[in-house]
Order: sequence, then structure tokens, then C-alpha cells
Amino acid sequence: MGDGLPPVPVSPARRGRAAGWVVAIAAVYLVALWYVDRDRNIVSRLAQLAVPLGACALLVLASYVARYQRWRAVLAAQGHPPDRWARGFAAYLAGFAFTASPGKAGELLRIRYFAWQGVPARVTLTTFIFERALDLLVITVLAIGAAALIPLFGLLVAIILAVLLGLAALACWPRLARIARGLIDRVPGTPVRRLGHFLVDGAAALRPLLRLRLLLPSSAWGGVAWVLTAAAFAFLCASVGIDLAWPLALGIYPLAMLIGALSFVPGGVGTTEAAIVVMLGANGVSADTALAVAIGIRLVSLWLAVLVGMLAMATLELTARRQSPA
Repeated sequence: MGDGLPPVPVSPARRGRAAGWVVAIAAVYLVALWYVDRDRNIVSRLAQLAVPLGACALLVLASYVARYQRWRAVLAAQGHPPDRWARGFAAYLAGFAFTASPGKAGELLRIRYFAWQGVPARVTLTTFIFERALDLLVITVLAIGAAALIPLFGLLVAIILAVLLGLAALACWPRLARIARGLIDRVPGTPVRRLGHFLVDGAAALRPLLRLRLLLPSSAWGGVAWVLTAAAFAFLCASVGIDLAWPLALGIYPLAMLIGALSFVPGGVGTTEAAIVVMLGANGVSADTALAVAIGIRLVSLWLAVLVGMLAMATLELTARRQSPA
């Protein structure tokens, strides 16, 4: 490749372990689906929803384009725009490959593939943290529509605001970042210390990005992306005859995602679905219908993301192999 291959931040062995986790979690998911399907015929119901699920998948795929437009703008604001739109989009999508696995393998993949385009690892890391922080804010705003379904919603919002304020503080006060690094060095466990430094270093580099001319359009792109995803859920609900007020229909899936994220289960697998079933049940939806909707939306969001990420990763690796000198 013309720009050469930099040091690989995620080894083949680590990629293999992450892929193993994805396969294992997918296998458990399939077994759980088979177990549930024995009495409830969820699979047959999903087959009947093939057309609505296809439409939902298109909405989710469109959300990836909006998210990448934001990612590209944030890289450009740091002086490192990807060299080509399609190649940068593939590198961005590759980060979804290990969504359902523990650790930072997906983000490390992005570091690898954007480094091939001349983007330093620190810039990719900072962009990732900036993106996730805005996503957290946008998803929380959307989730307000379903806030009445969760008694502890206020506590959930307080935790999220504390995280966002913590990131802003680390970005604005270098001394605080130095103190945080010193405290992290005293924590037992190398993986935990590494993760701590990973986050603090990225957060400390956010300061140049905290300006309105970048925050406003980035928030807008994030809003478009997550409204598309929430709309996919609302459309699926309408397709099975669930009648919900539009703020509630748009709020349930974002709120379920927040609950899944706070469970610390990789990809929120299981916990997000359970939250959807509980919230739909609170609105009078039968357990069978709620399960079908929960599993259906996760197939076209979480598992579609994993599939798209794997395909993007394979494409980038094969292209690099073909272009590398023999």
C-alpha cells in the first residue's frame, strides 16, 4: 500500500480471541433462541416479518452512513481526514465486527485500519471517545420518551451526566488527567490499568474538539443516526400491531440500549432484549409478541453490525494482502 503498514495495534491472536468470543456468544444466543422457540414459535414469527425486518435493516444501515459522516468530520477537525470516503467507511464499519465481544478489539481494529490511511492511533482513540460521548447524550435524550417505564430513570441519567462531565473535566484540566493517571497506576491488574490509561489519554485529548462549530453538527449527525435506529424499532412494533405513542415508540429501544450498556454484558446481549420485553409488557404487549420484536430488532441492529463489520474487516485485510509487495 502506498502509505505503508504501521505497527499493528491488535495482534492476530487477539483478533482470534475476539472472534472466538463473538462465535461463542452467537452460539449461546442461538441456543437460547431455540429454547424459547420451542413453545413460542418465535422463529416462524420472525420469518413472517421478513419484509418489515428488511426495511428495518435498511434504516439501520442508513444510520451507519450518518455515523460515519460524523466520524469523518471529527477526524478532519483534527487534521486527519480519511483519504477516500469508501475506504474510510470500510475502516469505520470494521469496528463493529467485535461488538459482541469483551474488551476494545473493535476500536483497536479501527486504529489499525485508519492507521493505514495515515491517521495516528491517538486521533482515532480520541474520535472514538468523542463519538461515544455524543451517542450517550443523544440516546439519553431519545430515551426520555420511555422514562416513565423505568422508576430509576433519574439515577440512570445522573450516572450518564457524571460520565460526560468527567470526560469534559479530564479534557479541560490537564492536572486532573495527571492525577487520574497516577491513581490508575495504583490499581491492581495490568488489563485494568491499560484500560484506564486508554480512556484517560483519549479523554485528555478531547479539548480541541469541544467547540460549538464541531459539537453542533456532530450532535445533529448523531441525532439522525439514532433516530433512524429508533424509527426501525417503532416501525417493527407497528408491523406487528403494537400501537404506541410516538415518543414512547422512539424511546423504548434507546432506553433498552442504555440498560444493556450499564449491564456491562458485551453488546448488551440478553439484557437489552430483556429490557425491551419488560417495557413492551408494561404497555400490554404479550410476551410472545414482545420477544419477537426484541429478537427481531437485535438481529437487524447488533447482529447485522457484527456481520457488516466482519465483511468490512475481511475486505480490508484481503485488499491489503493483495497490495502488499510479494
